[in-house]
Amino acid sequence: SSGINAEYGVLGEPVVGAPLIAGTDLGCYFCNDVVAPSDSTKDRTLDQMCTVTRPGNALIAGSLAVELMVSILQHPLKGAAAATMDPNDASQDSCLGRIPHQIRGFLAQYSAVQTASHAFNKCTACCTEVIRRYREEKMAFLMEVFNTANYLERISGLAEMIDNTDFDDIWEFDSDTE
Repeated sequence: SSGINAEYGVLGEPVVGAPLIAGTDLGCYFCNDVVAPSDSTKDRTLDQMCTVTRPGNALIAGSLAVELMVSILQHPLKGAAAATMDPNDASQDSCLGRIPHQIRGFLAQYSAVQTASHAFNKCTACCTEVIRRYREEKMAFLMEVFNTANYLERISGLAEMIDNTDFDDIWEFDSDTE
């Protein structure tokens, strides 16, 4: 299992994820972010740095993470509690309410939605090979990740997937596309 994570995107949207539940195919935050972690402030202008453009967002994401943790701790199954997949199903609620898989916020609209996402088998954070190497190599694995660019992308299979992608087959959409 993993811990609760609180993230926020380029536009300042908070994303809070519940622990991965054993025996499910629920993914982590990075399963939906098909890149390896990197320095999000390097070579960016001030308006592209989410901590500058949305300074209160860390507090929002952190607060949601704490509330999610307290709901899990108050659940009879504690960390084994299932994330709510159906927003209308109250059968898995804790005494404090639903335990969503993810909460995705949209600061421009001052709104949030509860989502669930499947695990990505090439995730740079939770795929089988990344977890296996971490468990076996511990600090040596971490040092390799810290010191070798694209290491996670290579061992997870993400680099190979990107190399084999025919970008002519990808459709591009923008806000003007109907």
